[in-house]
Amino acid sequence: MGYSKASKANTHARLVEAAAARFKERGIDGISLADLMKELKLTHGGFYRHFDSRDELVAEALALALARSGETMRERLFDGAKGDGTQSDLAGFIDFYLNEAHRDGRAGGCAVAALAGDAPRKSVQVQAQFREQIERNIAALSEALPPNTAADSREQALVMLSTLYGALTMARAVGDSPLSREVLRTVRKRLTDAGGLNKKRRPRKKELAPIRD
Repeated sequence: MGYSKASKANTHARLVEAAAARFKERGIDGISLADLMKELKLTHGGFYRHFDSRDELVAEALALALARSGETMRERLFDGAKGDGTQSDLAGFIDFYLNEAHRDGRAGGCAVAALAGDAPRKSVQVQAQFREQIERNIAALSEALPPNTAADSREQALVMLSTLYGALTMARAVGDSPLSREVLRTVRKRLTDAGGLNKKRRPRKKELAPIRD
């Protein structure tokens, strides 16, 4: 690959990375192309050397944000190992997901919780991206559940995942406040207790990075 092609590919990747983070912070419509390009010290006109439209950037940035969130979810649940409920760290994932650092770290946090509110107003293609990633997340959580829940693991995972998304969204909606901390603390405890996860928690070998952009 020649220098010009490599440089263009690098700039393209920077645009997608930055858009993924800013969308999660401010919403899909929360930053203009002009402001995004200015942040990256690029010209506004240069955007069209990489994308035909803003919608094209949205699709790529959303795909990146959702995929990375899903990857980190699996890492948090399984530490890179295939889980069968005996090797998973579901309690650790709940602790991570429902804490103040994740609440405050929108740019590096869960893309579904950050952006699902935008999806109903977007295209069917955007909604399909959410649908596909949420299905993958349900599957990962089903795999992580204790073996005694295998008969209804999808149902259990769907309820738990919906509760996680909802609790994080609610905690963010009321700002850094006693109510926000109460939501995180209470839902974290209830989910852990309901799954019988407070008795056995597999020690983590290392601390993983937060959910990425």
